[in-house]
Amino acid sequence: MERIFDWIRAKPLLASLTVVVGLMLGTGLWVTLQAIGAANSIATEEFDPVEAGETLSTRTAADIESQIAAREAQLLAEAEAQRAQALTDAEIQALLEDLDEQRNAEEFVVPNTTSPTLPDEMFNSVLLIGADASGFLADVLIYVLLPSDGSSPIMVSLPRDLYLSDACTGGYGRINSALGGCTGVASGPELLSLTVGDFTGVEVDHFARVNFSGFEWVVDQLGGTTVCVGDRPIRDPKSALELGPGCHQADGKTTLAWVRSRNPEYQGEDGEWTRPGGSDFDRQIKQQEILFQLAGKLTSASSVGSMSTILENLSSVVRTDSGWGVGEMASLAFRYRGIDPSSARRLSISVQNYRTPGGAQVLIPAKPFNETLGAVYPAAARSTSETPSS
Repeated sequence: MERIFDWIRAKPLLASLTVVVGLMLGTGLWVTLQAIGAANSIATEEFDPVEAGETLSTRTAADIESQIAAREAQLLAEAEAQRAQALTDAEIQALLEDLDEQRNAEEFVVPNTTSPTLPDEMFNSVLLIGADASGFLADVLIYVLLPSDGSSPIMVSLPRDLYLSDACTGGYGRINSALGGCTGVASGPELLSLTVGDFTGVEVDHFARVNFSGFEWVVDQLGGTTVCVGDRPIRDPKSALELGPGCHQADGKTTLAWVRSRNPEYQGEDGEWTRPGGSDFDRQIKQQEILFQLAGKLTSASSVGSMSTILENLSSVVRTDSGWGVGEMASLAFRYRGIDPSSARRLSISVQNYRTPGGAQVLIPAKPFNETLGAVYPAAARSTSETPSS
């Protein structure tokens, strides 16, 4: 309860408005205060990617080499400890190979890894991060752009194998590995946000992060999701997915397997299982659909009291940045309450398969992100000559 009053003392005007709204809804002062406390109890961490970026830009070659060595040591320690086997040997080896390549970054250049920087006031942006159990890798990345002109939100899923500039090591790396951070300079969300900001030209304002176990729990607390798989049974041993045809009321475990599935197999009439070779874009669409379902459940709370219960449930598994206040969260939730998923503009990043000089299979951008964004939001269109090609 003390945290509630600390927040009220720190933000008296916002607290007063929240209490007034709560009383107008007939929820009562105590329930309204509980809702404030529940939202304020969500774990946060310091987040200043701008300052981190400025520090990273002034480092020497020796500093960068020290960072690469530190990340190697971290990965080797992880391999030795096998923290609940969170990272597989193959994943650790791939990350180590990436670091070896980053030492020779000057030998090759990846195109289209940056876009012209857009005015900060053009969008309010939120980076949604689904972290794997290790905390080193981001398995799901969805960037949400909320135009300041009040038009429909823009969503883009970022492939985890997208090969972009790494501000920590001075080379290139898979975007999902940026969640490992840059020791002593940038946290995981800060380094990831710098990577996303450079690629898109849109500075990340806020982030929300949940890990695998937390995601399962969130889905269960919100009553599950609906998963529709078509007219044939589907399975994916790697993500532990196994469902019959049709639509299913899915719990957290099944929903997680559904959004993580990258290599689904379908059973034919002859009983044989085949892999149709669907694109990563199919996986991204599934992730966005589930996100809309969960957002709908969250914003459909019938009262401040029910919202308080939901927020209490989420507070132990969701982490956000320290600058994302309760008032701003509530404002966004109110602004986009009841939004029709079909009205959101969903972008697909054009990518090409690419083999790095060291032999790693990754994805590289086929064109600058700004070109894709400008096609659906003309106000953001900029000439590629306004920024150097990476």
